[in-house]
Amino acid sequence: MTKTEFLELCRNSNISTKTIHFENAVADGYYVLKNYHRWEVFFRERGTDCECMGFPSESDALNYLADKLICD
Repeated sequence: MTKTEFLELCRNSNISTKTIHFENAVADGYYVLKNYHRWEVFFRERGTDCECMGFPSESDALNYLADKLICD
């Protein structure tokens, strides 16, 4: 899944993309970031990173987050 496909899936599923970030920031929300040789997905709240998961590709990371957001 590409970033464009992921964002389209979110919009079609009525999931707000305002709290999904692809660059490091201080805002609360979900993050999909490249960290050295892997992609990480985590939730940041009040400056604390929670539920950090690592993936070998951006596609795997986006699929994981899409499944998490749609199931929640």
